[in-house]
Amino acid sequence: MGSLIGELEARQAAVRGRVEELEGRIAALTVRLEEERGRLERLTVTRETLEELAVEGIVLDASALAAEPVGAGSWGCRP
Repeated sequence: MGSLIGELEARQAAVRGRVEELEGRIAALTVRLEEERGRLERLTVTRETLEELAVEGIVLDASALAAEPVGAGSWGCRP
């Protein structure tokens, strides 16, 4: 009986190790998933805003946006 219990304990330890490794990988992937969800949300809001501006007839000059520091000027907008 002793060897059976020992074998079960060894298998249990091995499985426990794999479970802990998988939990660690899931935690890391969860962090990455949340980061990517944040990026997707920001891009979605940006696209919706640009579509709203286009409907209003406002044209953005992307080169002007890139050349100006954040918070400066008229944001490259032209009516």
